[in-house]
Amino acid sequence: MNLIKDRLQPNGLFMKMFLITVALIILVAITVTLTTIRMAEQFFVEKFSITNSQIIDQIQYDFEELNYSIVMAATDIGQSSTIEAYLSEKEPDNERIMSLYLVMSQIDHLREQLGDQNVEIAIADQDAISYRTNFTYWPAAPTDIRNHDITETITKEPNKLLYFQDSREASDNYVIAAKALLDRETDQSYGAVYFPIKEGQLRSFYTDYVKPGNDFYVLDQNGKVVSSSLTNVIGQSLPELSQQAKNMQTDEETYREVEFQDTNQIMLAEYLPYFDMYLVNMVDKQTAVGNLIDTKQIALLLAGVVVLALIIVFLVTKRLTNSLSKLVKDIEAVPKKGLKRRLVYEGTYETNQIGLAFNSMMDELQVYVEKLIEAQKQQRHAELAALQQQINPHFLYNTMASIKFLVMMGEREEAEKTIDAFITLLQNTIGNVDESVTVELELQNLKNYVLINQKRYGDRIQVQFMVSPDCLDYLIPKLILQPFIENSFFHAFNKTAEGTISVLVWKEADDLVCEVADDGDGMAACAYLPNTNRNRQLFSGIGVKNVHERIQLLYGTEYGVSITSETGQGTKVKLRLPAVKEEERDVI
Repeated sequence: MNLIKDRLQPNGLFMKMFLITVALIILVAITVTLTTIRMAEQFFVEKFSITNSQIIDQIQYDFEELNYSIVMAATDIGQSSTIEAYLSEKEPDNERIMSLYLVMSQIDHLREQLGDQNVEIAIADQDAISYRTNFTYWPAAPTDIRNHDITETITKEPNKLLYFQDSREASDNYVIAAKALLDRETDQSYGAVYFPIKEGQLRSFYTDYVKPGNDFYVLDQNGKVVSSSLTNVIGQSLPELSQQAKNMQTDEETYREVEFQDTNQIMLAEYLPYFDMYLVNMVDKQTAVGNLIDTKQIALLLAGVVVLALIIVFLVTKRLTNSLSKLVKDIEAVPKKGLKRRLVYEGTYETNQIGLAFNSMMDELQVYVEKLIEAQKQQRHAELAALQQQINPHFLYNTMASIKFLVMMGEREEAEKTIDAFITLLQNTIGNVDESVTVELELQNLKNYVLINQKRYGDRIQVQFMVSPDCLDYLIPKLILQPFIENSFFHAFNKTAEGTISVLVWKEADDLVCEVADDGDGMAACAYLPNTNRNRQLFSGIGVKNVHERIQLLYGTEYGVSITSETGQGTKVKLRLPAVKEEERDVI
């Protein structure tokens, strides 16, 4: 016993280091393994959610196409004088047979234009359904529909196309799109048009993506299941899902993990604004990631790594003790003497390699710091160049659709104005690569953008520009005001029927102040700048927070964006910039 003690005593430091290292290796191995499993699972869930988000975007696009087809058909019916005369009974009885024939021809033609969309059309006067394209498709009693909640609701909101859930029998579930028909002179309702859509048509949009443990639901605002890959739940009420979907939209979450039907599920949700419904994708987490981790194999691998590490540590710890201590002292001196200090290494091979790697790392770090400084100088130009390549395809598509609609309506002059504004907007955004533009040019871009939106959505929102004439030649960052005009257009007047957006530009001392104010819904005060990226915007990636950070990157922290708002009183966004003219362009 004494002999063993005498032999171990001179190696006390080695034994202490070895035992501590053994304990640390085991602890670190377990911690890293558990963390890796968790990170792998989280990584998989995030990648999985991204993939399913793209699927939901495609499904949402199919829903929008269906809505667009129905909107166009409803518009044509509402503008038909033949249908209006027939439903209003403005014709003598001896002419009504011919009128009915013309009405049937027009309705059947519109049904053909809907193509392979599994949708039928029915029109009704004030008393009952007068004609439908397929009675067997939607066997609703002609007189019952006029007393239905659907008709009562569209009568209260005659200018909207609304969607409702309707069940005929246990196996026949429908979504009914309905709109009141108004006399264009008196604005009085003379009937209604209905578009019955079988639930199977909605289900066909996502059937190809349904897998075991991967289900879809279409819910109304009350949580009632309108359509689902699980046909047995159609018609049931799932308020917990609709509430979760609303919370996700409010919190701007891509996905969240929830407990649903006693299982852990990954939930993705998207609001369908035209239908006023939610598309929800529920994925059973165990089904999705259960086979991702092989616990037994990981345990064996962990044991093997620990044993191997113990052997290596036992063999090299004593050898490294002396040379490593010297190397550590040299490394500790580096922060005091700067990044240019290099180690003089000697001793074991491992120590030499550490010293060599450290010196190499310091060399690369020095190069990286220099490149980083240069990269920051180019960052501003790169941001704008990248931004100009990100025109949102939905904006292009919707604008062209609006122009097409104006042409179809015979409003040639309005169509020409819209096209001119669209061309000028593209020229000034894509063709002009300057990072800064004059206030005058930025206002021209805003006016063109406002014109296009008013052609698309009507002129219930008015925009007025109040700009000091002496500010027109000052330079501002390109596309700096557009996101705030856009936010006001699409989010400030959800509860207010109409309103005004004001754009003001004036000079205060050496600063240029730009303000975008609306008298819309307003919002609760917040201590941070929201990151508002929306699918409708002209460019993807331009949010309030982005604008603020861009201004501070260009001019410094004393400049930026401030927002004041109060619920029901509107919102005011103020941008403070340095007042710089064209001859001082090198400052920007």
